[in-house]
Amino acid sequence: MTRTEQETAGTDRPSGTDRPSGVGDLLHRTGRWAALNPVKVLAAWVLLLVLAVFSSGTFASRLSAQNNAVEGSDSARAEEVIEDAFPAASAETDFVVLRSQDLTVADPAFRERVDVALARFRDAERVRAVTSPYEETSALVSPDKHTALIAVGLDGETKDLQKAAEPLQEIAREISTDRVEARFTGYSPLAAASIEQANTDLSRAEGLSFPVTAVILIVAFGSLVAAALPLSLGVIAILASFGALGVLSYVLNFSTITRSAVTMLVIALGIDYSLFIVTRFREELAARPGEGRRGTAEAVGRSMATAGRAVVFSGGTVMISLGGLFLVRSPGPRAMAVGMMVGVLVMLLLALTFLPALLGLLGHGINRLAMPWARRTLAHPDPEHSGWARITARVMRRPVPVALAVAALLGAVALPTFGLTYGVDTGADAVGESRAGQGFSWISGSFAPGLVAPVSVVAVTKGGADLSSQAELEALAEFTGRFTGDDRVAGLQSLTGVLDSRVGGHGPEQLRTARQAAPGAFGGLMSQDGATTLVTVYPKEDADSSGTSALVEDLRVEADRILGPAGITSHVGGQPAQIVDIMRENSRATPLVIGAVLAASWLLLLLVFRSLVLPFQAIAMNLLSVGAAFGIVVLVFQEGHGAQWLDVSRTGFIQVMLPLLTFAIAFGLSMDYEVFLLSRMHEEWERTGDNTVAVRTGITHTARVITSAALIMVTVFASFMFASMLETKQLGFMLAVAVLIDATIVRLFLVPSVMCLLGRWNWWMPGRPSPHAPGTAPTSGEAS
Repeated sequence: MTRTEQETAGTDRPSGTDRPSGVGDLLHRTGRWAALNPVKVLAAWVLLLVLAVFSSGTFASRLSAQNNAVEGSDSARAEEVIEDAFPAASAETDFVVLRSQDLTVADPAFRERVDVALARFRDAERVRAVTSPYEETSALVSPDKHTALIAVGLDGETKDLQKAAEPLQEIAREISTDRVEARFTGYSPLAAASIEQANTDLSRAEGLSFPVTAVILIVAFGSLVAAALPLSLGVIAILASFGALGVLSYVLNFSTITRSAVTMLVIALGIDYSLFIVTRFREELAARPGEGRRGTAEAVGRSMATAGRAVVFSGGTVMISLGGLFLVRSPGPRAMAVGMMVGVLVMLLLALTFLPALLGLLGHGINRLAMPWARRTLAHPDPEHSGWARITARVMRRPVPVALAVAALLGAVALPTFGLTYGVDTGADAVGESRAGQGFSWISGSFAPGLVAPVSVVAVTKGGADLSSQAELEALAEFTGRFTGDDRVAGLQSLTGVLDSRVGGHGPEQLRTARQAAPGAFGGLMSQDGATTLVTVYPKEDADSSGTSALVEDLRVEADRILGPAGITSHVGGQPAQIVDIMRENSRATPLVIGAVLAASWLLLLLVFRSLVLPFQAIAMNLLSVGAAFGIVVLVFQEGHGAQWLDVSRTGFIQVMLPLLTFAIAFGLSMDYEVFLLSRMHEEWERTGDNTVAVRTGITHTARVITSAALIMVTVFASFMFASMLETKQLGFMLAVAVLIDATIVRLFLVPSVMCLLGRWNWWMPGRPSPHAPGTAPTSGEAS
């Protein structure tokens, strides 16, 4: 038999027919048992899914806005001090906005609506205090007198306040008239509106992606039964994941962006993993015609020992990538990591138990309801003479120019990444049509956006002594005066400012006299023990604007410069300060996360493939594809090139933490394809010892399924670009582009060309002998 005949004979049947060992042997036995006992396995999963239905409702009801707090940051410390020093203060202050086109606040009809609102909100659940605009006219009445605010102090946990937002919004709806409109807005009302918008976005994305996904699966498999399996597994995985997260939601806060990320990842991986396993099962089944139930069980076992093994290690690399987010000192990214890792784990359990049971139950019925054009291919599969085989052959005939051209192209596309600018979008624009969004718009137009999200500067005396010395009060007055006339400040409230306006001075004697005369008037300005005071600064711009971020930085610098020498310790908090701190944390954590993910992925690939070269090669290629995706994202969203064609707006920045999150997901997904592809190549290398055969066979036997899986992933991710929330839109676009580049340009052109050039060095490991198939000798194409 000639060498060519040997190669063809070796690749026309499923490779690796010898007994699997290690993980493969365990998966072989597990898959075979599930295939022989499908009713037991499926019954157990049905019970779990029934429980998941109830728990998933809990998960959906307990979603909250993204928590951008940074552990150990200045803003976190400010929040802690405020909670300790002002226990009677409201957890959050929101606003009832009353507006009239023709009435002013002085008109009886307007005032009557204000009185009704005060009475209704004063009796509402979660409301601790309300402040009438007629008590603080200068701060709560607009300059044109047509808009007034009622400050509503709320008490409770974040989730409780977001749940309370809807009934409070309903009160505002009920007190509205034709002449005086009312809206309830603030942090929790806007967060509740964002969650509702995210629900709408998710439903729209699922409605768009599922029909397209179904068509791709039918084309890929050529059989309705086979196509239904991956889609069904993806849906079941979502339900099971949400059920598990419902239990965890009692101890962790999950955000809407976490749910969107989990949905994207689990659907994509669910379809991917089932595609890999089902495709291999059909190959193994075709090699065992007429063997009956035992033959079907063995085909399932062999599929799990090969494709299932690749799925296990693929899931491991995805979880390693996501685990890097634990290095970020913020509960938001960590909760996202937990949510997505739970989703991956659930998907692995389904792929390793539920899917083998279904395959064992279906057997040769997997090919039922075949499409007319696919019947011949299903009956006589011939990947060695497919279009993918021809493309691979051309690439491997000219590896040097192909590798250089692709690497240069990806490198050039990745260059804009070095100009990436981070920013924060709080999502107010996305919910502009909601009642909370309208109220925020009214405040922004008649007052200042910063009224909803002020900056809190908390000052504590040395040793916790009473703030009563002349030096301390003078320092506080100087700090207040430094920002009173600042162009970025719409208003400012401080202890010394109130003293100056009420008693004409801010010395120790005036403070003592004022506190004795009106002890309740200083409750929100000075702690009960007199050691802590609070300065509240209302920015003119939104909390997420660059001007407000610069103001926060200046407040910190000036507080240290002015208050520090007087023995006063200061911390700057509030939502604007939190945004500054999360951007700093992003800069600190990014190199750590990337470094940790690369190191852990390298080690896992080393253990899986026992090669010193392949891990470096895989990481380099994945970095190229992710970098190119980031470059395109910068060009579109940050710089606006082609934004109009994609129906997106130029933002001038990329949402903070999204690149880090996208890196973790995209790198994991790239490794997903890499592990699946290299696993098939590794099988052939172990069988033949021929690098050329291993690379060619690996590509030709996996290109169809990888491309189909990638098309599905791109469809799922791209469907989220139709979301209203900016962070969801950017995340969907980043992941869609990353997968598209990785599964086409990288896997079909760069991987085979580079591996062809490296030859046997691909599989080199010190002290490990190379396998050699009988009668096969190294060729010049395999030489290093």
